[in-house]
Amino acid sequence: MHVLLHKTSSEQPSLLDVSIAKRIDTRGMSCPYPSFEAVKALSSLGKGDVLEVVTDSEESALDSIPKVCERRGLEYAVIKVDSGLWHVRIRK
Repeated sequence: MHVLLHKTSSEQPSLLDVSIAKRIDTRGMSCPYPSFEAVKALSSLGKGDVLEVVTDSEESALDSIPKVCERRGLEYAVIKVDSGLWHVRIRK
C-alpha cells in the first residue's frame, strides 16, 4: 500500500486510520465516471464521513477525483493497493 497523493487536515485523524462510512466499487468504469459516482455517493454522507472509491482507472485516481476534491475543499488520500488498483478516500 502506497499513498501517492493526499490533502489532509492536521485537526482530523489520518485518512489511513479512519473507518469507512461508504465504499463504492467503480472498477471497469473509465474516466470521468468514477468521479461522477464519487460525487453522487458523497451527497448521501454526513460531514466528517469518509467515502472510499475503489477504481482501476489511474486517470480517475490521480487526476479527476483529486480535482473534484480540491474544488470542493475536501480532504482525500490516493492509495495504490496493488498493480492497477487504487483506493481513494475522501472525507466530506
